[in-house]
Amino acid sequence: MSVARSLLNIIYNRRTIRKFRPAEIPEEILNMIVEAGQRAPSYYQAYSFILVSDKEKRKALEDICEANYISNASAIIVICSDLNRVSKMFSYLTSNHILTSDEYPIETIHSIFETGLATQNMIIAAEVLGFGTALLRCVLSEAERVAALLELPKGVIPIALLCIGEKDEIPPKRPRWPLHIVFHKNKYREPNPYEIANYVEESSEMYDREGYLIKYKGISIRYKDYLAMQVERTKNMEKNYERLSKFLRKAGFKI
Repeated sequence: MSVARSLLNIIYNRRTIRKFRPAEIPEEILNMIVEAGQRAPSYYQAYSFILVSDKEKRKALEDICEANYISNASAIIVICSDLNRVSKMFSYLTSNHILTSDEYPIETIHSIFETGLATQNMIIAAEVLGFGTALLRCVLSEAERVAALLELPKGVIPIALLCIGEKDEIPPKRPRWPLHIVFHKNKYREPNPYEIANYVEESSEMYDREGYLIKYKGISIRYKDYLAMQVERTKNMEKNYERLSKFLRKAGFKI
């Protein structure tokens, strides 16, 4: 039970780390972290992990993500969903397999899902080994640029960027939806307007008290207003999403 409690304590107290101490992670430690990812539940292991150590490529990823703390991470790994290798395996089994058609998006969903499971295992393994992590979504938003940078073949899509390194900060626990909002019993329960507003306002106040946006973005606005800006449907956002959707379809990721 003590081991179980220790692992749960690590999970409950995990924080996203954006300030890292200068340090190297031995290759054997990185291998252990990635192997932990492979032990996650899986259908086809439809993922690949690309360690980016080249200085110019690291700088390019930092520019794409607009996050200067990437350079301070000991290791940065681009997390990819990989239908390319899966398709080759299917072709070995039969020439008439499901990935030869665009009509079955279920394999795409499975790939993204199991990529997430593997990534979470890697994050927990890093925590167990005493390292902090930050998971960034920017590489998906700029998937075409990242694919060109890393020479990704058709069927391989960057999903997230995982930064790993020695912690140089201890952030506070960040807000999450109350358990009764996300944990349903027997049927789905719609959240009422009060519950939505209460979560948004309370979580925004927590971020503001922390000075989250000043500390990590260098901007001084309320977190709620920042979040609204991030999700607002604008012509520029629609243009970017259409460009991204076009690239994803071309790469064989259709949902």
